[in-house]
Amino acid sequence: MVSFCDLNLSELKDFTSYGSFGIGLTKEWANRKKLNPVFYLNDNCNLGSDIITGLSAFAHQIGRVEEGDILEHLIPSYHKILNIYRYLKNYEGELWRYGKIEDPNYRFADEREWRFVPEIDALPIEHCFVPINRISTTTQKNAYNKLVAHISLEFEPDDIKYLLVEKEDDIIKLINHLKKVKGKFSPDTVSVLSSRIITIDQIKNDV
Repeated sequence: MVSFCDLNLSELKDFTSYGSFGIGLTKEWANRKKLNPVFYLNDNCNLGSDIITGLSAFAHQIGRVEEGDILEHLIPSYHKILNIYRYLKNYEGELWRYGKIEDPNYRFADEREWRFVPEIDALPIEHCFVPINRISTTTQKNAYNKLVAHISLEFEPDDIKYLLVEKEDDIIKLINHLKKVKGKFSPDTVSVLSSRIITIDQIKNDV
């Protein structure tokens, strides 16, 4: 899963909790790559628990069906409904950073998150949802990362709308990096990308 914030430049000054460096991509690219906004759930609403309960009941019933045509029709339908679960997120809640709570009442909905998740058939179904206790160590995470190593989310220079850095001193470093990174970018491409570099300081002070 890869997450993005659907924010205007002027709004970024309030959302630097994830860092002061980033890439702003076009909405056209997001649509081509089939990203979708998440569904924010209020803890006081039963929708989230209803979906989980319904999926569990559906899975239980599938387990009682003998192999055959009915089962072949049920499993794809179950997967399609299960896919919705990958786009759910709390409206607000605890924001954790480096093992501690940074904000006990963080409003995730303000980020207007869009999400890329691989097609549910790209992996065995048991690997589409991973309990937190199975990825609590670096070794565990690396093992699961290998399972999705064949899946990539690619973009080209033309898809880049902004390149965000923290301060002016970082601009030259980024331009030099663009010039030498595997010799991949032409001088014209480097010039265009350089013109799209914006500092967080600029956004905070000028926008």
